[in-house]
Order: sequence, then C-alpha cells, then structure tokens
Amino acid sequence: MIPDETILTNDRLVLFGFGLFETLLITDRGPLFADLHWQRMKKGAQILGLRLPDKREWLRLIQVFIQQTLETFPYALRITLSGGSPLTRHPAQLLLHKRSIPYTLEQYTSGIQLNLLPYPRNEQSPLCSIKSTNYLENILAKEEAGRQGCEEGLWLNTQGFLAEGTMSNLFFLKDGTLFTPSLSSGCLPGTRRQVILNLARSQQISIQEGLYTLSDLLSSDEIFMTNSLMGIMPVRKVNASSFPVSPLGSLNSGMRCLETAYKNFVKTSAYLF
Repeated sequence: MIPDETILTNDRLVLFGFGLFETLLITDRGPLFADLHWQRMKKGAQILGLRLPDKREWLRLIQVFIQQTLETFPYALRITLSGGSPLTRHPAQLLLHKRSIPYTLEQYTSGIQLNLLPYPRNEQSPLCSIKSTNYLENILAKEEAGRQGCEEGLWLNTQGFLAEGTMSNLFFLKDGTLFTPSLSSGCLPGTRRQVILNLARSQQISIQEGLYTLSDLLSSDEIFMTNSLMGIMPVRKVNASSFPVSPLGSLNSGMRCLETAYKNFVKTSAYLF
C-alpha cells in the first residue's frame, strides 16, 4: 500500500465519508505515541472490515513521508484510511497530509472557553468507539462553539451525562481527584486520554471514570481538555461559569502538575523510529 494525495471518485470515503483517520504530532524525534494511534486505527479497521497495513509497514510509510516533507517541527500529520470500493474491487487507500498546529501559548496560559452544545452526543452510536472520517457532526458542533465565542464545544449524551468535546476529551479535578467521563458516556477513546490516565496512576493521583452531570463539572476545581495536538489544555470558562487557571508550572495546581509530568513524559518517551 502506497500513501497518496489523490483518491478515486468511487471510493466510499468520497461517497459516504466511510473511513478512518488519525492525527499524529510530529516532532524532530518522530511521531509521538504512534503505537497508540496504530492500535486505535487497527481496531477501527476491524470494525469497518478494512485492510490496514501491519504496524511495521504503517510506520515505514510515515517515516518516508516525514523524510520527504520540508516542514518546521512540530506539525500535525493526518493519516486517513479510505473505505475503498468493494463493488469495483478498489482497495482501501492511505492518504497522508500535514498541517500546522492551531493552539497558542496564550491559550495554554489563560485557558480556553467551552460552549455547551444544544444537541446531544449519541452514546449508542457505533461511531463513538472509532476515529471515523464521518466528521460532519463534529465540525458543525465546533463551528457552533465558535459562533458563541468559544474555542471548543462540550457534548452531553442522550442521557444528560458529560461526554466529550468536539475534538477533545474532558477531564476535571475536584478535591485532588481526577475525573473523566467513562467510555460508556459516548466519548472517543482518545490516545492522550489513555496517556493522561496512565500518567495520573503513576503519580498516585486518585482517578474516577464514570457518568457525570454538568453540575459535577461546574462544581469542580479545575477543568482541562486533551487531544493529540493540544496535550493538556486548561479551561477558563464553561458558558457563563468561570474557573481559575493557575500560572504555568504552578505547584499548587493539580492540572499544572499533570501538565508538567506530561511534558516530562513526552521528552523521555521512546519513538518507534
């Protein structure tokens, strides 16, 4: 399988948004946590019945792309696995595209604003567990948040419990305990969600994964979001409710301590090539 920049018009990715994607953070040392991204894409491919190259070949294709790309580090690399066209025996394709990272130092310093979205996340949908290219709902939700002057939207599920952001996972701290919606809420099993949970356990931080209400969130001490590009992003406001955002590196903030631990972990993490 050779990565391409073009795709046939009868591919199910074009016709139906049928496919998978991963967004990797590329640094001067290579792709960060590539193994986690491959594992999630593999699970998604199994669910959709798509053929995915084995991990060694998948990583080789990424390495070749990086070597041929003249770009200042860090940057984002999107890997798309198309749905192919079974009727014409056209196999799934890998498409690789780079883009810049959209987050700013000001956002990490002061925090972002969340807009509570007016319609729910369907936690019963099979799409919740995969990184699907059928992303229109997320894009519309993100645009709605932007119209409200916010950088990110926040979904409740159909039962009224907290789920996730349009492009991020949700965490909040209360009395020294780290809370995050469980996967049963309908949130995506994010790669950084997994990293943060593992990191918190190693730091002896109490963790609770469950079903939480908006009231639980609004009574918390600190809130942050995560995804593969933003890492840990503090939240300063949810609709009209404001939350404190401690200075970068503060030792009195559970969120900032996790942020420091995450940055140190990234520096010492092994890259696969």
